[in-house]
Amino acid sequence: MEVNTTAASYFNIFITGHMESAIFPLGPDASDILCRYECITGPDWEHVSGSKEGITQYASNRNGNFNDPIVFNMPIELTYRSTNVFGWPQIIVCLYGKTRWGIETSLGYSRLHVPIFGSECNQRIKSPILRPLCSNTLADITSWITGRNPELKDPKILLDNTKNKGLSMESYGEIEFVLSVITRGSARLGLEY
Repeated sequence: MEVNTTAASYFNIFITGHMESAIFPLGPDASDILCRYECITGPDWEHVSGSKEGITQYASNRNGNFNDPIVFNMPIELTYRSTNVFGWPQIIVCLYGKTRWGIETSLGYSRLHVPIFGSECNQRIKSPILRPLCSNTLADITSWITGRNPELKDPKILLDNTKNKGLSMESYGEIEFVLSVITRGSARLGLEY
């Protein structure tokens, strides 16, 4: 019987958990809210299993106080394979809601770096929600009249600090994730710490 003695040139990362809730300290600007998420990685990362993107159900906090958490409990399960840590997975979330006119509009964006090796089981992570501001007074008035908030053409711009220079955003709330990360094969590549 021949045994393969060559060392693997990659490691695996298993991400499990869920997007638990969104919290808006001053209350949300919409009656019903949904989130779309996507997990983005670098060029050396190979998606092995799980859904890289998803969409939650509409949720609200109408039965409670205006600043109670809006619960989504959207499960996240992903497996990746990579040869190096460059391009570590990030999750970008786009929030949408129905305004007082019944129009679905963008409420903001959030991004999160997936916890690194050796993260504790079911780690709670809060990620800020940022929303774009109008570039001038006329755009602000138009936004108020139409009920549509400013949107980013490509939310992935938030992942690259060289491309989002001059982008005017304000803090709007936070999204809470509960995630666990397990790695396999990272010690062979000298990536344990």
